[in-house]
Amino acid sequence: MNAADEYLLGDSALYGRLCLVTELLGHFVASAPRAVSLEQLEKLSGRPARELIRLCNIFCREQVLQPHAGQPQSWTLACETSQLTLEDAFRCAMSEQASRARSAKQKSAAEQQDAVRPEIGMLVMQATMGINQSVFQHLRQFSLDRLKVTAAGMFSSRRSSDDALRAWPPARLSFS
Repeated sequence: MNAADEYLLGDSALYGRLCLVTELLGHFVASAPRAVSLEQLEKLSGRPARELIRLCNIFCREQVLQPHAGQPQSWTLACETSQLTLEDAFRCAMSEQASRARSAKQKSAAEQQDAVRPEIGMLVMQATMGINQSVFQHLRQFSLDRLKVTAAGMFSSRRSSDDALRAWPPARLSFS
């Protein structure tokens, strides 16, 4: 495996964000239909509360999660686990990444756009649209409910740590 295999569209930061978003959504899939609290997410992911709240707000804006009415700082999936795909995770990762970089890129994107000849801009835009459609089509084929099968062993705290150490093979995310 070479270094390029670890990137998504040549972007290691996007790959990392997609993995994080998929991991967090995997916690919701494993817990569905129950709500997942901020405290649970902190414990399961090791991420700070501020980052998790920001991500859950993005998930709600993208209509992947919904706030739980009876529990503050808790969320549930907004759809069935079988309907949640890597495409949804990718869209959330892109939305999160775009919101982080929006202000810095606005000025430089406008300057770059002025420097690009219209015919080149049109050609690259058409290629980008085709690539994005293809990526979304492929990601749509991977339902996150695949994680539910093995996630119970990974995300659950039902077994003691001694039991978890004795369990073989160790729980793994699988894409079957």
